[in-house]
Amino acid sequence: MSPRVGYYCSRCSRYNEYPLPAGEGAGTCERCGNREPPDPSPAVTAGGPIDRCPHCDNLHFYTRKDFPQQLGCFAVAATILLSSLAYAAWDFPAALVVLVAASAADIILYQFLGEVTVCYRCHTELRGFQENPEHEAFDMHRAEEYEQGR
Repeated sequence: MSPRVGYYCSRCSRYNEYPLPAGEGAGTCERCGNREPPDPSPAVTAGGPIDRCPHCDNLHFYTRKDFPQQLGCFAVAATILLSSLAYAAWDFPAALVVLVAASAADIILYQFLGEVTVCYRCHTELRGFQENPEHEAFDMHRAEEYEQGR
């Protein structure tokens, strides 16, 4: 997969994406036309490792599995609903089967999903880059510092 950068427009908050190396239209919002030209470092342009954000020059990132959070919330809600219905209709063993099946599906899916690196400041998502060992899992303390403008 070629390196891709996804970012949220500062004017209308629409999610936009472009490949690297950045072409002519990179950084132009598809909805409102707002232009935020990226300034990727030579390391990011070459495919990694990520050393600074191409949109805000931030140096702090976290990694997470590349899976839509809305879909994950839907899966949890569906599992709760299905296990409750199974419990009501067939008792505890049926509800347990639903929960075990959902857990097994989650474990299998987790093994196949890739990682995405996310900027703490502007939430730009960087996919397909070489892994940087300095980037760790989400840190709530650091995220709160960025929200408070520190």
